[in-house]
Amino acid sequence: MYRVECSSSVNALFGNPESWNSLSDGIPFRQTRWLKPWWDQFGDALEAYVVVARDDQGQICGILPLCRQLASPRTLRFMGDNNACTDFASILLDSGATAAQSIAAQSIVDAMVQFLCLHAGSDSYGWDFLELDGVSAADPVMRCFSASLAKAGVIVHAQSRMSTWFLKSAESWEQQLSNHSKRTRKKTKGFLEAVDKTPGMQRVLAQSSEQVDEFMDAMIELHQRRWNAVGEPGSYADKRLRDFVIQMAHEMFEHERLYLPVLRLDGRIIGGELGILSDNQLYIYSSGFDLDASDLEPGRILAVNTHKYVHDQGLRGIEYMRGDEPYKPRSGAEPTPLLQLRVVAPRWWAKVCHSAWSAQFELKQWARRRTGRELVKVVDMALTS
Repeated sequence: MYRVECSSSVNALFGNPESWNSLSDGIPFRQTRWLKPWWDQFGDALEAYVVVARDDQGQICGILPLCRQLASPRTLRFMGDNNACTDFASILLDSGATAAQSIAAQSIVDAMVQFLCLHAGSDSYGWDFLELDGVSAADPVMRCFSASLAKAGVIVHAQSRMSTWFLKSAESWEQQLSNHSKRTRKKTKGFLEAVDKTPGMQRVLAQSSEQVDEFMDAMIELHQRRWNAVGEPGSYADKRLRDFVIQMAHEMFEHERLYLPVLRLDGRIIGGELGILSDNQLYIYSSGFDLDASDLEPGRILAVNTHKYVHDQGLRGIEYMRGDEPYKPRSGAEPTPLLQLRVVAPRWWAKVCHSAWSAQFELKQWARRRTGRELVKVVDMALTS
């Protein structure tokens, strides 16, 4: 029913963003507005390996957006990999086939798995491992993919070390507040009123390309200063990541998907948040706050105002993305495990390498047990519900 091919001409596919983005299920990290800036900055040392499924009319109905590391072992990864933190990575399917139990979804995924297994040892499309990061344990399509691989006799190892966190909007702001203690409700009201009551303070949303540049530069600088203060390099120490995020922000702004508020005090930016809007929710990707203004709690002021903004816009909630920082559960957000999948090619050499990797993994788990550290959670992705 479906013809599967592999394309290394990613720019040709990105050149038709409507077709690509229509398969994204509305998730911005699967769209060209995110992936093309990433490819522009990180794709020079990689080979595009985009598995495309077409129906009997030749229309694209499924995309598995991978890239290949050519050095041994030959490893396939999702586009958007590395410290870009591309969450909710997945196989892109036509909206009519997104339910994992549908015949169409199963057929597309099975055809992709058959292609990968058939070509694992070939010169043109060969691979040894799939290292897939940013997979949500709640993703039915990736569960379907894992089950199809297992059915084909392919080894799939899934593990989780952190979660994504979603804060669902209540029916009303008052009901949302009622979920918290009286003390928290009082503090929340104070943070909402802080902008109006603090002399010289303003909350401003980016409204022009020039403001996008100004606000992004300030947010990144504040983010870096905060991490540098505790002896860490910070995410944006990598110039390519910084350039990617700024390019992506402009792409989102042009398509009215950027949420970029800053907090000014006497004209100086003391806090900023970088968010991305989908049709029904807000994703918070990054933030930065001035340590010298910590007594004003600019981060809390921005966070509470963002929460109110989401309610006012009628969005279903806020996705705080990966990381288990304490403020996320305190806000009432619910976790979903974020997975790393390691798929072993059905070839003897890859299986031998995986055996060595597995032995090392178990040794590390043993060391964690001995030292009282939290174990890396191993998940049967095919059974996750």
